[in-house]
Amino acid sequence: MQRKHNTKKITIALSDAEIRALRKVITSGRQNARTITRARILLLSHQGKTNRAIVDALGCAPRNVTDVRKRYDDRGSIDAVLTDAPRPGQPKKITPSHEAFVIATACTKAPDGHSHWTLPELRKALLKQYTTLKSVSDERVRRILLAASLKPWREKNVVRAKAHA
Repeated sequence: MQRKHNTKKITIALSDAEIRALRKVITSGRQNARTITRARILLLSHQGKTNRAIVDALGCAPRNVTDVRKRYDDRGSIDAVLTDAPRPGQPKKITPSHEAFVIATACTKAPDGHSHWTLPELRKALLKQYTTLKSVSDERVRRILLAASLKPWREKNVVRAKAHA
């Protein structure tokens, strides 16, 4: 299957304010390399440079130049071109309530047959408590504990309620 190429020539005409904003992006040193490259592509496109000349000048991929030009043509805003759209990604499986459960459980008495909570035991307790949670790794449980500065295998790091006699 051959891919059809869009042969429409896109010309970029920037306002004075947009040119100043792009120059500020390039010279400020506060942006990532991708953003600076996009700003340079827009400025060189505004100067009438060809895609090949821009690729040669910046050392970027030809696809970058065509994508930046197309984005500007579609959206008409330099902000829309310079910033990445949010990426969908997979939603987080572990919620703050899951994390709170792991931390609270780690601070309780260890299960029978254990001197302290182990990562597999904490994982099992979490999966038993939250049946909608399909799976969680021992490593994820470890990172939850680490973020809370807890090490249940070290007695001095666990806070337990004192038994009243």
